[in-house]
Amino acid sequence: MSHGCDAGTVGSAMAPNSREGNEAPFFLPRARPRQRITEITHASEVRDPQLKRTGNGCKQFGTALVLGLAVMIANATDALADPPRSQWFFNAEEIDAAYQYQENYGVRIRNPLPAEACMYGRADFMATYRQAKVQVQCQFIIEVTRHLREMLALGAARYLFPLDADHAHLGVPTEVWAKKYSKLDASQVINGLLHEPALVALYHTAEHLDPVEAKSKESEASVRAWKEKRNVLGFFDGRPVQILPPHPEGFGVGMPEGYVTYGGFSFLANHRAGLMLFNGDKVIPFDVSLDNGEEVEANAFFGRSVIRAVRR
Repeated sequence: MSHGCDAGTVGSAMAPNSREGNEAPFFLPRARPRQRITEITHASEVRDPQLKRTGNGCKQFGTALVLGLAVMIANATDALADPPRSQWFFNAEEIDAAYQYQENYGVRIRNPLPAEACMYGRADFMATYRQAKVQVQCQFIIEVTRHLREMLALGAARYLFPLDADHAHLGVPTEVWAKKYSKLDASQVINGLLHEPALVALYHTAEHLDPVEAKSKESEASVRAWKEKRNVLGFFDGRPVQILPPHPEGFGVGMPEGYVTYGGFSFLANHRAGLMLFNGDKVIPFDVSLDNGEEVEANAFFGRSVIRAVRR
């Protein structure tokens, strides 16, 4: 007899010898089966299915009800003692498996910049930002590609997708902002920033990395090193990326003091992407988009310290 779906079931994935809808995707851990509630059947009920509502029958019904409630309470107590794992976090092995799926079968980023020609010497191209046309220098794309390559080489990021690294926040020195951008509208600001030599990009990595690696083959020291490098500042004047000091609680840090934050961009690896970077002996296809999500854009627009929380 079925007592409902197993905990942790995702979507309607199927596997051999399993019920439809009760099997998680290959990159997530297999759900633990729910403990079955033992059926309580009185011998008298078996002998007499047409049990009449006599005094004895009501007594038997009451006994069965009390015992059934006791079993349900015991099961609920067990569930509280072993709570489900947070859906925000994944261990290193799960992130690796999910990335293999994204890179080979996942969707392409929304509104990718048409920057393929930058790999062949083109100087700039036109794109859309908040329904306005903007001119993007290929130097911007070249520098972003360099940032990502250096982050991967330093171990600050391992994968270009949402569970690790997939976005950056743009900023300029406060004095540059006051002098050149503070009185411009949105399309003029982004047009200027994409050509600004003093521009910086703040990257946050290890976004969903599990702070507890108890069920992964990854060593604790390796995971800790990954998380401690999760805040990276990239420069658009040729300087190497800078690993910022980690937050004491393991959170992503905001833009360093002395900078004004405005807007940002996203990036995503995918087999159909238009750009490429070389990481060791591997070629990674990826895209860049100025669509960076409402939350990131709003926080950046109002000058807040932009943080995506990941506990240590």
